[in-house]
Amino acid sequence: MSPWQPSFRFPKLELHRRSVEAKQLVESPSAQLQEFLVKLGSALLSVGTAATDIQRTLKRVAIALGSPNAALIVFPTLIFVGMPEEKETRFDVAESPGGEVRFDRAARIYTVVDHALAGTITATQGIEAIEAITAAKPRFNTLVRVLGHGLAAAGVGLVLLGAEPLSMVYAFVLGVLVGVAKLLVRPGTYAAILLPVITAFALALIVFAAARTVVVAEPLQVLVPPLVTLLPGAVLTTGIQELAAGDMVAGASRLVSGIAQLLFLSFGILAALTITGVPASTALLTTHPALGAFQPWLGVLLFSLGIFLYYCGPRRSVYFLTLVLLVAYGAQLIGAVLMGSVFSGFFGAFALTVVAYLIQSIRGAPPAVVCFLPAFWLLVPGATGLIGLTQSASGSTSTRTVSRPSSARSSQSRSASSSARRCTGRSSVSPPRAGGCGWSEPAATRR
Repeated sequence: MSPWQPSFRFPKLELHRRSVEAKQLVESPSAQLQEFLVKLGSALLSVGTAATDIQRTLKRVAIALGSPNAALIVFPTLIFVGMPEEKETRFDVAESPGGEVRFDRAARIYTVVDHALAGTITATQGIEAIEAITAAKPRFNTLVRVLGHGLAAAGVGLVLLGAEPLSMVYAFVLGVLVGVAKLLVRPGTYAAILLPVITAFALALIVFAAARTVVVAEPLQVLVPPLVTLLPGAVLTTGIQELAAGDMVAGASRLVSGIAQLLFLSFGILAALTITGVPASTALLTTHPALGAFQPWLGVLLFSLGIFLYYCGPRRSVYFLTLVLLVAYGAQLIGAVLMGSVFSGFFGAFALTVVAYLIQSIRGAPPAVVCFLPAFWLLVPGATGLIGLTQSASGSTSTRTVSRPSSARSSQSRSASSSARRCTGRSSVSPPRAGGCGWSEPAATRR
């Protein structure tokens, strides 16, 4: 090959069928099988797999490795494994190690699952493999990961809010800072618990304070994108999935946890809004790109690349991740045209689920869980849900969604920001005009 030719290759689309029914490949279980099931379940919990899927996977592995009567109970944070073949049924508890999902780790964990179902590894070898995966360092270094987080933030701003180039630069810088904070905080500590609300409050304080000047014209274009990886979109969707499957305890607890995370983020933003004194009708005004614009599709590509770098995607997974994100976003646009924006997320989630599981059948493709998490950040339960909840909690009923061409956005944003500064501190702020893109000043200000 010539030195100037690119070294990457597109993956071959060779499909292979995944078996649903497990076959017993070992006559009697080994003494380490219970420990292996506990460690495997804990690893699956750490990558965000639904409790019902974990229980189904562990049952198939237990059957394949010689224990078809193993008793399994799976909760979002705990796993109980009983081995009735022994004289006394023992239960071990596995706690999720916490921390963020790493895509390279998730892909290797599902590789261990495939080997166990095929009977190519023993329980002892599976324990060693899980321990090696847990102790492995990230594929990319810290600098690459934080830059990827900034790219993902800029991409989200372009997709959801039609951000201008200057707003994208601000979102990139704040996204890098959030990425640094997330990597510095140790999982499982009080700092990790308080990180979402503190981050939302600190960023909102900076952005809303800058919104009182000409530095930031449309605050949400700068504020929401850096917070996107803190959103519980996948948690809410997984909770609904578990409730639909009949797992009441896991589904309800996960759903409550996701709603609480959204509320914490919203409270952090509202606290900063109260301190800075910026009118809610100005600070929380949303803008969307015009239908048919190409900028959101470019934002999806930026978001896919950033997520791939920050979450250390496995080799060649960026192609599949980009495809799933494009399909999910396109389906959401189609749903918005057919049934309105309220139900658009359903179309995106349905297309996402089908395509992710089809892609999982391609040899060398990442597991479906790798594509689920980023896609749900772009759908209604993710960033859009945070925007709507914050607007509702602030009582900003006069805030309207604005759609305008990108060529006219810059001048109108500057005039709107100037009007907002004149209105700051007044007792009332008039709502946006019915057909315009700027703000009308109160009558007292005009006089």
